[in-house]
Order: sequence, then structure tokens, then C-alpha cells
Amino acid sequence: MDGYFFPTRSSRLGAIKAFIVSEIDNPALCLADIAAHQGISSSYVRKLFAAEGTRFTAFVLETRLEYVSRMLLDPDNRAQSISAMALKCGFNDISYFNRVFRKRYGCTPSDLRRGRDVTGAAESATA
Repeated sequence: MDGYFFPTRSSRLGAIKAFIVSEIDNPALCLADIAAHQGISSSYVRKLFAAEGTRFTAFVLETRLEYVSRMLLDPDNRAQSISAMALKCGFNDISYFNRVFRKRYGCTPSDLRRGRDVTGAAESATA
């Protein structure tokens, strides 16, 4: 077996996560594309995430939300609209974005941007 490399599950999952981050602006990012890029089956990708206690879609959503949160808190992005930031992070439905953002952070994106005293939203957005 000299010359063959068999990645461990954790290194494979790390590569998958890195690819997701590199493609986070792509609203069409899907499990099948990730699996094809990695040369593995979709079910194996699901199993890798399940072993970590999460799902592929949950990871993608959480990553997108984290990126938007950081953008909202960055003073350099003040001139950019919240919708534009959401689109840059792969959200193509602004109503959906607003709903999942509020559910995740307990405030609206504009509340977080304005720095209102929101229950733990700023801390979890920078964590």
C-alpha cells in the first residue's frame, strides 16, 4: 500500500468544511456538489457530519449566519446593505435570512448592526 493516502474521517471532514467556507457565497451549494468535489458519496458526507452530532444543512446555515454576523459587526461594512451582506453569504431569500437570523441570534440583523443590547447575540456572533 505504499504511495496511497487514506484520509482520516476528521481530515476528510475538515476538507469538506474548508470547501464549504470557500463556497459559502454560492446559494446553490449542495451536498451532491460537495460529495463530487471530495470524490465520495453524499451518504458518506452525511455520516461524517452525523458523527459530529450535526447535519450538512445545519453546518452550512450556521456558517452563513456566522459570516453575516461578523460582517454586521465590522465597521468597515457600514455602507453595505444588510441584504447585500446576506447575498454575499449565500442567502438568496432575504425573508428566510431574516427569519433564521432572528431565531439564531434573538434579534434582527439591523439590531445587531446598531449594537443594541441584545441577549448574547454579539458575543455568539464573535465567538
